[in-house]
This record gives sequence, structure tokens and C-alpha cells, in this order.
Amino acid sequence: MSTEPNAVRQRTGLRPESQHWVDASLTRKPRFNWREFVIRSLHYSGALGLSRRVSRSFELQPGSSLRFPRFRRIQNPKFVILCYHGIGESGNPLLAAPSAELFESQMRFLCENYRVVSLDQVCQELESRAQGEPGIAITFDDGYLSSYTLAFPTLQKYKLPATIYLTVESVQTGQVAWYDRVFLAMAVAPGGELQLDLEGPWRFQLNSPHERLRAAFEIVAFLRTLPNARRRECCRLIEERIGLPQNALSNRVLGWQQIHSMRSAGISFGSHTLTHPVVSRLSSLELESELVGSKRALEENLGCSVSHFAFPFGKASDCSATAIQLLSHCGYRTAVTTVPGVNTPESNPFELRRLQVGSDSSLARFAFDLNQTLLQSDFPFPLTSTTPDSCQTEERLRLKGDGLSLGDFDA
Repeated sequence: MSTEPNAVRQRTGLRPESQHWVDASLTRKPRFNWREFVIRSLHYSGALGLSRRVSRSFELQPGSSLRFPRFRRIQNPKFVILCYHGIGESGNPLLAAPSAELFESQMRFLCENYRVVSLDQVCQELESRAQGEPGIAITFDDGYLSSYTLAFPTLQKYKLPATIYLTVESVQTGQVAWYDRVFLAMAVAPGGELQLDLEGPWRFQLNSPHERLRAAFEIVAFLRTLPNARRRECCRLIEERIGLPQNALSNRVLGWQQIHSMRSAGISFGSHTLTHPVVSRLSSLELESELVGSKRALEENLGCSVSHFAFPFGKASDCSATAIQLLSHCGYRTAVTTVPGVNTPESNPFELRRLQVGSDSSLARFAFDLNQTLLQSDFPFPLTSTTPDSCQTEERLRLKGDGLSLGDFDA
């Protein structure tokens, strides 16, 4: 029957939140986007400039909305942390990387309109509750080579600080992380039907770019839910089953030479684990290896203390209270997620929110969403607990943070 592959997938099963992530990632935009048209009109008419001036001193009261706003004066320091991955990258839709030209226009916009600060300064001002104009911090995940070849010259041009979170194994081997390899595998696999054994039989049709893309997203979504050891085994089986062109896996990530060059120019670095696992799926020994081992390896190679951490993928279900306790115990100062929102002194320093920036974020959309985020009050509830209900937590965050994310990726 023609419906058999779908039936097999349903028996194997994606969790509802995983299926939602796949569907949202593959949603095609309408040919004419009314929201984008309105945002561009507000931006180029100058109306956003007035709202930007308001957000420097005022914020929406909790329970208020942009449709029926009630404002209050900002009472505490407030920061938005931007999250980039690669710049000008292609091949992995998880990255949703902005072009070099768009990235430069965004950095110029920040330089002209906001107070851009380092992550260390964010920590200092949140801890001291120092009053001041809201600030913006810039971060990059994974350590793609384009953060050196394309982003770094622009950051230097505008004298902007930034933090890059490194996946240590990728730096040491020069090869991209496992989810990049899944996308590459689906891109190079022969057309027709692909059968895989991933905790049960899975069948995919690979007869079009869209089918290949959906297969990659579904595999990554499913592997994110597995215990880490099983996830690694599944990745090994996929690579053996398909075979990957090794030349497509190299020259994509930073090496120590580029890292040292950027550090000497003022760029800071943090840990993104050793191998980019889903932290909430790790055993105690794996967790210590990934968090403590990555910190130790970075400090040995950088010759300085490493105090900042980024959760891989970074949604609420990808983090854990156990990881937060270990991060604090082994000397980290902060940990960032990919949950959208602002950060205030009430924020847990190991659950900091970030606003992701993707390829679909025009300068007008970038300006609008950044301003909209700064107008929000902080999120008072924790992302993790000792008895988490991840589905409920993700839904609460989606409702409270709806419209705040510049991209739906979270690698």
C-alpha cells in the first residue's frame, strides 16, 4: 500500500512536541506575507523608532499585550541575548543562517540604536542590579568557520563584543556535529525508499528535496529523544548504511588557530559540550564528561577560565535541573537556552533566554522582533524542575513567547 511508510513511522512514533517541531520547521511561507509587509511599513516609516525609544524606559505590564498595552517604567536592568549559528552557511536548514550582507546590516543597526555589551557585562549588571539602558549581547553556537571568515570582520568593524560557544569534539576533529551529518546523509542517499532501523523500522521516500528534508528533520527529532548512547549508535548505523563523503564534512568548523586569533581580538568563548548531545538525556557519567570535560579542554587550549555554557538545542525539554546543579558546582557562571525572552535579575543565570536570528529575518523583522522582546516583562517561572512536565512547560513558553523568536531552529 502507498500509505505503508507513513504507517511504519506512526508505529515507531514521534512525540507530539517533536512532530510539532518538524511540522513548524517545514512550514512553507505564503507567497505574500501580510505580517512582513506591516513590519516593513512600520520600520521604514519610522514608527518603530518611536517604539524603540519607549522600550528604553518602559515595558508592558504582565498580562498586557501589544494590542491593548499597559506600560510601566522599567524597574530592573534588562538584556536580550541574540543567538546566531553560522553566517552565510548552507546545507543544514537547522542553521537558518543569515547572509553576510544581512548580518552586517543587523550589526550596524545594533551599533546605531542599542547598547551592545559582552556576556560578562550582562552577568555583572544583572548581579549588581545596576540601573541602565537595556542591553544586547551577541552569541554564536557550535563554532562554525563562518563565524571567523564572515562574522568576525564585521564584529571588528563595528567594535562589537561577542561570545562563541564551541562544540569541542568538532574543533578537535575538524568535522561537523551529528545533526549536520544526518542532513548530509539524507541529501546524498540514493533516491527511492530508504529503510532504517531506529528503535524499530522506519521507511522514508527520498524522491524530492522536500521529502529528503522531512526525513532529516524527523530523524533528528527522534534521535533527540533517545538516551545518548543509543543516539550515538543510531547515528553510526545511519552513516554506515548510507556512507558520507568526508570532504563535505570538513572545513566547516573553527580550528584552534582561528579561535586564538579571535580571542586575542576580544572575542570570548564558552562551552557547547564535547559532542552536542541532548543534555537532559545524559546519564550522570555522560553529563560530567560533557560539562566538565568540555570546560577543561577549552581552558587548557585557551589558557583562560571558561565560565559560560550553552545548552545544545536549548529548549526546556533539552535542559535539566541536574545539569544546572553541576554547571554551578564546576564553576560555570551562566548557561543560555534557545527559549525566547528577556533577562533580568530575577532570571536564573543558568536558564538565560536568547532570541534566535535566522535567514528569514530581514532587517525590518530583526528590528521589530528585537523591540517587541525588549517591551516584554521577564518570564518568572523556571524552565526546569526536579519533576518537569516538559510538554506543559514548552506550551507555556510557546504561548508567552509567541512571536518573539526570529527563527524556529534550535541547534
